[in-house]
Amino acid sequence: MLIWALAAYLVLQFVIAWMASRTIKVQDDYFVAGRRLGVVTVAMSVFATWFGAESVMGASGAIASEGLSGGRADPFGYTIALVGMAMLLAFKLRAAGVLTFVDFFKQRFGPVAEKIAAVLTIPTSVIWASAQLLAMGEIVATVSGLPTGAGLLIGAAIIIGYTTIGGLLGDVITDVVQGGVLILGLVLLLIVVLVSGDFDFAKITPEQLSLSGYDEEGNPESLLATLDAWMIPILGSLVAQEAISRFLGATSPSVARQGCFIASGLYLVVGSIPAMLGLLGAANGFTAESQDAYLPELAQAYLDPVLYVILMGALLSAILSTVDTTLLAISAIVTRNLVEPFAPGIPEKGKVALGRLLTAFAGVVALGVAMSGNTIKGLVEVASSFGSTGIVVALLFGLHTRFGNQMAAIAAMGTGAAISFFGNGVVSWILALFIGDQVYETLPWYFQEIEGGFVYAVLGALVAYIATAFLTAPKRQAEAAAAD
Repeated sequence: MLIWALAAYLVLQFVIAWMASRTIKVQDDYFVAGRRLGVVTVAMSVFATWFGAESVMGASGAIASEGLSGGRADPFGYTIALVGMAMLLAFKLRAAGVLTFVDFFKQRFGPVAEKIAAVLTIPTSVIWASAQLLAMGEIVATVSGLPTGAGLLIGAAIIIGYTTIGGLLGDVITDVVQGGVLILGLVLLLIVVLVSGDFDFAKITPEQLSLSGYDEEGNPESLLATLDAWMIPILGSLVAQEAISRFLGATSPSVARQGCFIASGLYLVVGSIPAMLGLLGAANGFTAESQDAYLPELAQAYLDPVLYVILMGALLSAILSTVDTTLLAISAIVTRNLVEPFAPGIPEKGKVALGRLLTAFAGVVALGVAMSGNTIKGLVEVASSFGSTGIVVALLFGLHTRFGNQMAAIAAMGTGAAISFFGNGVVSWILALFIGDQVYETLPWYFQEIEGGFVYAVLGALVAYIATAFLTAPKRQAEAAAAD
């Protein structure tokens, strides 16, 4: 029953994608839905895109294991990131008429800054998509009894297929359906768990409610580590093209901002359900085979077959609505900001065809990363910290001030990326991926992740931008005077 129900759900995705594909004539139709989205559509689409595997499976398992400190990223940090997008990005980026946020770097700073921002952004989206594919593989494997690797391949093929066909408009239409199924499924699970009588709120301990984490030895983490844990999801996710593309498709800048604010409220409310289930389960002795399988196993233990089908559809919805947008985000940046500058004569049909090809290719690359053996939460944390610090600094200065030029933006991005790669665990993650955790742990200290690496990356990028802007100001003033 469950297999057939999920199969029917996936067939519906393909039908919607095919219908949407008939409206795609030009590049804007494929990547920003022709800028036809209203407030409700933007809100549901941003929410559904942002509410991914880490929000349901990763967060519930992490909170069950670590208490609320495991939820600093999700739901709390990512909610704050959405509020930041609404306040700082949505209106101005939509008013700029860009197709990707990287386009703004070309407008404000220049083509070299544009290329660097694109190159730093793409790996983040690939790793983010990998986390969603990994969760998809877990669900397919749980439902079908197949190995996780086989489930991963099946899930990836499905997602790549319908995303390539329908573009953003197809994704937005399915987001409205997926968002509704997701909310319904999680609410039903919460109700069943609460009325079962097996879970008592009184058993939740004060330690579980603490937002402070602990190091590997069980000691309270430092203030620097706490600041780092909050800054990664908030600032590291602020420039996620996956969510930005949704409000760039809005009919106006005001609609973009309003939709993003509503999405942040939805995210906090709905995201609190997996958090509550994680706390209750851990306090009352419920355990799962793995951290990522916590919520599916809880549902399997307490829901009857019909409700279980709805919940699995909800989990599938969360994953589909996130990974399809991520693949499109990668394709949009590569097509618009890396390929088109070197081939300006591509016709609109050719741009759409190229976008579809690159969407499929991005899915294949993300599949390879997903098969690396990492956890969902681990992949998401790496994605949020992969070189985004300098992009955030440069984008905020560029949007809200006239201070700084292309050299300042390049300095910020280069400094932030360098510190992130070595200090915030990106290099260590890559090394561990290829040589294994045990070998990695024997490497010299300068290969190891340092405490507060993301904080240092943000500060380094900020100092680099400001210092370079001041140092190059006299030259810019002289060039402006000569031009006059």
